[in-house]
Amino acid sequence: MITNISGLVWSRRELVIELVRRELKDRHAGQVVGVMWSFGHPVLLMCLYTVLFAYVFPARFALDAEVEFSANILAGIVCWLMFQDILTRAPQILLNHASLVKQIVFPVEVLPLKTAIACILPFMGGVLFAIGYSGINGHLSAIVIFLPVLLFIQLLAMSGIAYLLCVVGMFLKDTRDIIVVFNSINLFAQPILFNPYATPEVLQWIFMFNPFSYAVWCWQDLLYYGAVMHPMAWLIFPLGSVLLFCFGLFVFEKTRNSLGDNL
Repeated sequence: MITNISGLVWSRRELVIELVRRELKDRHAGQVVGVMWSFGHPVLLMCLYTVLFAYVFPARFALDAEVEFSANILAGIVCWLMFQDILTRAPQILLNHASLVKQIVFPVEVLPLKTAIACILPFMGGVLFAIGYSGINGHLSAIVIFLPVLLFIQLLAMSGIAYLLCVVGMFLKDTRDIIVVFNSINLFAQPILFNPYATPEVLQWIFMFNPFSYAVWCWQDLLYYGAVMHPMAWLIFPLGSVLLFCFGLFVFEKTRNSLGDNL
């Protein structure tokens, strides 16, 4: 299944690139800085979190000496912001492209993929910011070379979410409103804003049952710990991403013949 969709993407690569470019442009149509805001906004958010957690609310823990771990927070934040963006946009994908979906010859399966790509690209500035901050604070190691692999795994998961939620959003119109509430709550249900060495046991259990936590732990391993401190996350997140992608694509393919009729 993944092989088939990758072949489709490659054969339609020019279409996917153009759709991604157009989506990034349309998001900020009419604004002075236009598409540049798509890339500038995540960087500004990262700067805000840095000021808050490194200076306004110093996030420190004591071992032999106080050790700063705001880099741990930034690594988790940039991971979650990408997921948050696709979760918010996915339910509207088919509704926003109703005219294309109703065209029999148009390959509608590229729409969720281009949205996932368009959600991950603007946060590359935030990723570079997190890498730079971690490097300045001495958290980086050779393991950071696996970041492109982690980004690909995240793209798989985001694409699976897009395939699944675009179908759900077509039948359940208030899906997006439910997800907005979920996003607000889920920020505090992941190992992002908490001291990793002084987290209450009840939160540890919440983190373990939250599937997004495993992605966050992988990012924190690369950009904060500089080592594989959460080996189970490196098993669960890649496997879960592949399964989510396959399941989302399966649901999409099963319902694609009725997509146009329900718009």
